[in-house]
Amino acid sequence: MLCASTVRAPPIPEETTVSESAVLTATEPATTRRTGRAALITAGALLVVGAVLRAVFLGWHPPLDLDYHDYDAVVPWRESWLPMHALVGAPGFVLAFTGLAACTAVLCSRRAGLLAVIGGLIAAVGAVSFAFGLAAEGLVWGLLLDPAVVEPATADTVLGGIGAGPQLTTPVLVLASAVVMPVGVLLQLIALAVARTVPLWVPIATVAVLLLGLVPVPGLMPVALVLETAALALIAVLALRHGFRRA
Repeated sequence: MLCASTVRAPPIPEETTVSESAVLTATEPATTRRTGRAALITAGALLVVGAVLRAVFLGWHPPLDLDYHDYDAVVPWRESWLPMHALVGAPGFVLAFTGLAACTAVLCSRRAGLLAVIGGLIAAVGAVSFAFGLAAEGLVWGLLLDPAVVEPATADTVLGGIGAGPQLTTPVLVLASAVVMPVGVLLQLIALAVARTVPLWVPIATVAVLLLGLVPVPGLMPVALVLETAALALIAVLALRHGFRRA
């Protein structure tokens, strides 16, 4: 007769544990790929949407040689001044340059990555600072140009006072940021040329197109803006293709 203490329970099969582990192992890479692709799509969308908003804002913007402290000179843009600065220009620059930073980081992940990251950070910081300046300018000028808020005579006096005073806030912030952003973009384009993950003509053509926008030729700005937007959208597409191949 066997004692109760000598009776052993049958071993529990390990098939369930092994199969569950296999399922988890197979699921993790798939989840990682989906997350990576979603991040890539988001970065590309940011770049394309931001590039379009930036082009719309720059195409709308009054001439740079306009006296912005002359009420009569800027009043034709009364209705659109605030929304174009705060809702189009400011977010456009932030989205475009943060999206560009993400896309170049993807394209330069194996080579020239540090240069791409540094350039992306410089351009993104400049874009955020530039956006704050645009939003502030849009708010101040937008309120001064609204006759329901400020009488035209008073607004004219205030704008004249702003123009006569020291330019230590919005204009300096906007101008300094406008210098910083191209430096960051140039570093990113150099990184793309070094990384060789895109055809060499892409960064070269992008630099040429950006320089084209600086040429003071009447009627050239709309063409330059279209080409700039197309160049940035192309970088977004190339980043998506490169990232999807690696994912």
